[in-house]
Amino acid sequence: MEFYALIISALALAVSLFVAGWTVYRDAIQKPRFRVTAAVKSIIQQGREPIGPDFFIEALNLGPLPNRIGLVYARPRWFDRTFRRKLSAMIMHDPAHLGNTAAGQRVEVGDSVSFVFPLNSDFHAEEFAQFGVADGYGAIHWATRKNTAKALKAAKDRLGR
Repeated sequence: MEFYALIISALALAVSLFVAGWTVYRDAIQKPRFRVTAAVKSIIQQGREPIGPDFFIEALNLGPLPNRIGLVYARPRWFDRTFRRKLSAMIMHDPAHLGNTAAGQRVEVGDSVSFVFPLNSDFHAEEFAQFGVADGYGAIHWATRKNTAKALKAAKDRLGR
């Protein structure tokens, strides 16, 4: 009888150690991740004039915890940063745009935020190779180079450059 109690106690200890370890890993070691994408989009609403096309940068919270999204950053290609000493930039979105999400807003897991940049003659993002967003921990999550190149090509086509 004591043998069964010892086995059950050992199993309970193993399960509780696993749960404690997983909690520490999830909350302290594993950091929140965002999937960042850039695209040229328009907002179409029935009965109203279309808004856009505009340049959107969107970030989807992949978890495991809710987080905040702050600023949008852009950086040139690695070669330009390293050898030509081109600098990265913090770029300001259009806060009055209908499709824009307020910076600093709490983003739950599975939710996304959007930052909108009007496509007009002042749009000069061609010198950058990647766009990213900073989270509440100060980490910058970057869109893929392929996605950024595709979005910049679409923006260039829309602007007729």
